[in-house]
Amino acid sequence: MLDTQQIMKTALKLAHFRSIPADSEVHVKGRKLRRVLVAIDVGVGELLLAQNLNCDGVIAHHPAGGKAQLEGYKVFLRHIDQMRAAGVPLEVAREAVKNKYRVLDIQHHPENYDQVPNAAKKLGLPLVTIHSPCDEIGRRLIVQAIKGLNADATVGQLVSKIGAFPEFRSAETRIEVRLGSPNRKAGKVVISHACYTNGGYDVAKAYFQHGVDTLSYIHVSEPDLTRLASENFANLIVLGHIASDWLGINRLLGELKKKDVEPVASTDLYKPA
Repeated sequence: MLDTQQIMKTALKLAHFRSIPADSEVHVKGRKLRRVLVAIDVGVGELLLAQNLNCDGVIAHHPAGGKAQLEGYKVFLRHIDQMRAAGVPLEVAREAVKNKYRVLDIQHHPENYDQVPNAAKKLGLPLVTIHSPCDEIGRRLIVQAIKGLNADATVGQLVSKIGAFPEFRSAETRIEVRLGSPNRKAGKVVISHACYTNGGYDVAKAYFQHGVDTLSYIHVSEPDLTRLASENFANLIVLGHIASDWLGINRLLGELKKKDVEPVASTDLYKPA
């Protein structure tokens, strides 16, 4: 059995994070948690479901309120570090995140950050949001899995390697090659995940203009994709949002089970370790 803070620390350790990022939060503290509902999105309905299923706590993936919902977009700046690691110059990386960062700030400011955490308090249910740590766990798993690809590997072979994870095999969505072709050489690959949301057109363009041949996003908007396609950039693969999220979440839940916490998942994409 763990308390809410120990659950958060377990996620941070798996993600190699030193502190709680802006998009994650312990909303309602709790101790001796034995059975927890785990869901990508948690609202009042999921809290009532947890109560009905005799759970004594809830773990949300996407920010379920509080500062994580209002200020979680600050994690978007992690794109700068990932771009720098791939060889994108610092000033180019900073410029690439500027527009979308401003949009995210404006979008989140009016949101109802108070409703779900207060409902959890009234129901007596501990509530935790764990977002980018789980995404980083998943990103690291993918990076490790594709290390074995040889220099002549194609985009299709890259997709097959990533698609071997059970979360992707079981998902209703498929990994899509949104730009380029499965027959093209994958070349230099970057897994651009765990930065709150995808980097959109500007971040992808920065990668492609600085030596990246294949970029992986979890999801991408149609306008961004259309702009990238019109400029004939290289390969973009899109893994699928929900399957990608559960990839990291499942690894966290495996660790929690070792510590006598029973996860009750809201999906068939829960793959017990």
